[in-house]
Amino acid sequence: MTDEELIGRLIDEAFRAPDWRGGAARRGHLPLFSYWGPVLYLTPAGDVVRNDDEDGPLRPADPGERTFGLARAAELYPELAHLRPPRPRHAVTCEQCRGRGRLTVSQGRAAPWDGTRSFVFCPGCDSLGWTSPAEGGDERAPDHGR
Repeated sequence: MTDEELIGRLIDEAFRAPDWRGGAARRGHLPLFSYWGPVLYLTPAGDVVRNDDEDGPLRPADPGERTFGLARAAELYPELAHLRPPRPRHAVTCEQCRGRGRLTVSQGRAAPWDGTRSFVFCPGCDSLGWTSPAEGGDERAPDHGR
């Protein structure tokens, strides 16, 4: 099965999902992440797109959103794990999340996620757990709350 066929099947399944994906499902677009209104999607062609307003027009994801979207695709849909951006040899563990890709926010301070409390996805590494020195790491900080 090609990625295009696989993504098409997953899109069909998303319409029947009992979670947020069922409500965010859109023909030809696999829901990856909901910003409580705007949603990141993956197309069968492998493009990551986003709507800025609920049910609004779609636009191409910026590079940080694309990285984040592909990481979410790999986590939500194990069949798409190969889409997760690979860690380059020169990458360093993210200082903000210490490699976990998630942060806990408590009393106004962020700390690496301990696995027990609610979390937000780390904006410093787009939830990958690592940064590439050439990318600038913390310069990209989309709102990846959960």
